Amino acid sequence: MKHISRLLALLLAVALLPLAFAATASADEPVTISIWGSDRENMPFRNGLMTIDILQEKLGININIISAPTENLAEKYGLLMASTDIPTIVQYKAKDLLLYKDAWIPLNELVNETDTPNLWKVYSDPEIRRKVSDADGNMRFIGQRTAITAGKLFFWRQDWLDKLNLETPKTTEDLYNVFKAIKEGDPNGNGEADEIPFAVRKNGSTNRENVIHFIDNWGIAETFFAEDGKVKFGATDPRMKDALEWLARCYAEGLLDKEYLTRDKTSWYSAWTNNQVFMSYDWSAYIDNVGNLFKNVESDINIVGAVPPEGPTGISETRDQLQPITVDEDWNAGIYVGASEEQKKAALKLLDYVYSEEGMILMNFGVEGQHFNIVDGDYKYSDLIMNNPDGLSPQDALRSFGIQSMLTLLQDARYERAFVSDEVNRIRDIYEQEGHIGDAFPTLAFTNDEQGIINEKYTEIETYVNEMIDKFIMGVEPLDKFEDYAAQVEKMGLADVLAVYQAAYDRYMK
Repeated sequence: MKHISRLLALLLAVALLPLAFAATASADEPVTISIWGSDRENMPFRNGLMTIDILQEKLGININIISAPTENLAEKYGLLMASTDIPTIVQYKAKDLLLYKDAWIPLNELVNETDTPNLWKVYSDPEIRRKVSDADGNMRFIGQRTAITAGKLFFWRQDWLDKLNLETPKTTEDLYNVFKAIKEGDPNGNGEADEIPFAVRKNGSTNRENVIHFIDNWGIAETFFAEDGKVKFGATDPRMKDALEWLARCYAEGLLDKEYLTRDKTSWYSAWTNNQVFMSYDWSAYIDNVGNLFKNVESDINIVGAVPPEGPTGISETRDQLQPITVDEDWNAGIYVGASEEQKKAALKLLDYVYSEEGMILMNFGVEGQHFNIVDGDYKYSDLIMNNPDGLSPQDALRSFGIQSMLTLLQDARYERAFVSDEVNRIRDIYEQEGHIGDAFPTLAFTNDEQGIINEKYTEIETYVNEMIDKFIMGVEPLDKFEDYAAQVEKMGLADVLAVYQAAYDRYMK
């Protein structure tokens, strides 16, 4: 009923279009488009960003950014779609955009070699096309085209391993023993057992995104994954119990940060500078960001990348890496069906431009002579980025100008390699070349009937599972209750949900 109510609200909004979008361009004024998107702490998406100003001038359109701070973002998105004032472009996760299929203009015919040649270069590729196609074959959003795969990495203090004469851990049990040695060996030398062997900043909708991917090395995923063509649910798989036993043991012994659900970036950085953290997991740029915390102090800290520890079956991988189109992130752009024709054309013009060579350079590197220079044919970021006078990390400096912002774009691999250290490039190459990147489950498109079953049954399952996973890790719920928990999920309708996912997965794989 809730989804139907939202749909009715949307249809009402379309009916009121002449009122909602009366303010279109006159013959002498540029058309104005509005873009709704998430505004992150470390990735601002706001009016006044340099790249947005350049795009307005270059394309002759006015762009009004509607910033949505990330706290309770899903709720904000729901309120937006229930309103009668939907912006020209809405950027969000693909699966959430497709909850409102009728809200977005179909792009199958509009993305073509003549009118949008730069988008066509990417989306004429059948492999890319299927990642953005809905269940009915229609393409309803433009995604961000990524350039690399290894986005998130493990990293640790090599100087602490050396100080305690510890060998590089290879397996999860090796790592557990190293964690114990770190906790008991006082490598920070303050006489207190205050080291936190594994600490992360909270991340993702569950806040445990930077912790849970240890389970990938048991051959499963946290939710849906495919094995030999069959869709399975990791949260109730027997292998999940084994993985949770390892995490719960680490948590109980103080080896996994007790504050993993609540620790924000500032607190996480403080734990590093307080000389407490041994290991973490995050986006690759954080290896350098953490190292830069110590650049103005005398320290022998040596932070290096690490491959995932092998689980009991010999698997050493993570599954939450970047995909060719980042459908699971907030960069996917739908163009509102109720926008004026001038606004729709301007929106497509903008999206096609950021996919062009010129637009790619602007959105990846900025302005030549200001943010980058070309040296011996390579793009080199300037001191404004690499040694930012305001003390920002290179990545944060880029984003402060709107370079690599939340506006969907065509990412360039040279950007990824130009602003990170040799160590980040080294470990990222190892992940990609030595098979440490697991198969990610595709973001599937569902029919309205299938979505109805998901809304009816999976929403409740997801809430229950999210609560129970943390209870198991924290020991609030003993793991000998795991089978009871799995049985409860079955009673809540997991088989029906899996049948829907299997049908959608089979359709995707054809």
